[in-house]
Amino acid sequence: MVRDPLPIGSHGVITVRRLRAKTWRARTYFRDERGVRRDVTAQAATRAAAETKLKLKLSSLPAAGQSVNASMTIRDAAERWLGGLDSSLSTNTVRNYRLLATAVSRDLGSLQLREATAGGLDSYLGSVSAPSARHNRRLVLRMIFDEAVRLGAVPYNPVLSTRPVKGTKKTVQALSLEQVQQLRSLVSGDLADLVDVLLGTGCRWGEGTGLRWEDVDLDAGTVTVNGTLIHGAGWQAETKTHQSRTLQVPAFVLKVLQRRRAQAAASAVFVFEFRGAPLKYNSSRAQLKKALAGSGLEWVTWHVLRKTTATHLDQVLGLSEASVQLGHASEAMTRQAYVARSNSAAFAEALEGLVA
Repeated sequence: MVRDPLPIGSHGVITVRRLRAKTWRARTYFRDERGVRRDVTAQAATRAAAETKLKLKLSSLPAAGQSVNASMTIRDAAERWLGGLDSSLSTNTVRNYRLLATAVSRDLGSLQLREATAGGLDSYLGSVSAPSARHNRRLVLRMIFDEAVRLGAVPYNPVLSTRPVKGTKKTVQALSLEQVQQLRSLVSGDLADLVDVLLGTGCRWGEGTGLRWEDVDLDAGTVTVNGTLIHGAGWQAETKTHQSRTLQVPAFVLKVLQRRRAQAAASAVFVFEFRGAPLKYNSSRAQLKKALAGSGLEWVTWHVLRKTTATHLDQVLGLSEASVQLGHASEAMTRQAYVARSNSAAFAEALEGLVA
C-alpha cells in the first residue's frame, strides 16, 4: 500500500543514533515547498541535545509558500515587509515607515526572528527615550512580526507582550483672534501670503504649498486641494486622506491669490515658489521661527494655523463643518459633499472674520 506523502512544510519521525562517544545524530525527512523530500540531520554530544538541535533546525525551514522563516534576520524581514506595503499608502507614510524600519534594523537587524523575545524587545524599546519614537518603533516592529506570523515563520508576535507606550494627551493649542492679528503683523512678503492662505483654507503645510495654479479658480474664488508637497520627496498627486476637496476661499485669501497670479512668471507651476522651485519645509519653518522670535508666539508652528482654522470654524459653524473644510477622513463622503454645496459660501464668510 502506497503511503501518502508528507504534507508540504512538515517532517517525518525523528530518529536519533549514536555515532561514537559523545557524538549523536538526529535525523528526519522534511518535505519542502516544492514537494521535494529533504534529509535533515543535526549532531551533538548527547541524544537530547542532538534532537533539540534538529528541531531548532526544522523550525527555521520555510513552510508552504513561505518566503520568511525563523532564521531570517529582522533586517531582512523588515525589507520584505516594506516591499509588501499597501500601494494605497501615501508617499509620506511609506517614507516614515522606511525611516523607522531603518532605525530598528540598525539596532536589531542582526537578530534572527526566532531569537527575538518579548523581554529583549521590551528592553530595547525601553532604551528609546522619546515616547513618540518608542511608540513608532514598537508599531513598526509589531507590523514586521505580524507579517512573519502570517507567513508561519514564527508562531506568535513577541511585540504584543511588550509594554505599550503610554503617551500624555496634549492640549490642543490654537491662536486667539488677537494672536492671529499679532502673527500677521510679524510676517511679511511670501511668508505673510503663506500664513494667510493656510489660515483661510485650513490646509496642511504640504497642501497649501502644493497648490498649483491649475488648482486655483480666481473667477469662482475656489482652490482645489488634490495633492501635497512632501518634505524630501516633492509633489504627490494625492492628499493624506486620498480625497481631493474644493474650498471656497475668503476674500483675504482671494486677494493674495490674485496678486500672486499677476506677479507670477508665465511658467510658474505652484502658487508658492522660490527661484522657480517648490518651497522647502525646513526653510519655511526656519523663516517662521525667525519672524516669531521674541514675540511670545514662538510655540506657533505651521500646524497650529490649521488648528486655529478648525477651532474658529467650530465656534462659528460647528465641528462637523470644520471637519469638512479640513478634509478629515472621519466625515462620510455624502455629508462632505452636501455641506460643501450648501455651506461653501458660509465657510468663506466665517473665515473672513479671522482678519476682520
